[in-house]
Amino acid sequence: MSSNKMTPEDLESLFTDSYTTIFCSHNSDGTIHAAPIWYNYKNGVFYFVSIKKSKRGHNVKRNNNVSLSFLMQGTKAVDGDIPSKCALVYGLAETGFEPDIGCDEFLRWVWGKYSSAGSNTDQKFDHDLFETLKVEPIKIVHFHP
Repeated sequence: MSSNKMTPEDLESLFTDSYTTIFCSHNSDGTIHAAPIWYNYKNGVFYFVSIKKSKRGHNVKRNNNVSLSFLMQGTKAVDGDIPSKCALVYGLAETGFEPDIGCDEFLRWVWGKYSSAGSNTDQKFDHDLFETLKVEPIKIVHFHP
């Protein structure tokens, strides 16, 4: 029986090449809050710049167990199919950490892979508006659907 699991290279490309993830946190009533968010990925950790007053940030401070959902849609072509890639990351989130590179550079790095925000902007990390957020995976489920 063949496996639908991705290779380590496929999984790495899914995390580095995707533009958004669905960030899932726990509401106080037990329901799930799921919302898209920009991110960047390095050395097995997912990094975010979150709005300080967001539901996500509030939920993570109360319960740091989170899930991240990834989907990269494949294509069918006459010269060969590119399969879809899916992953669900279960992890622990941490807010308010101090990046080694400083908050302004961290903001540019996280948003740098998005041409609309760009890493060459003069955007400053507003501590009243933003907070740092990272997720360290505990378990990753991945497959080609």
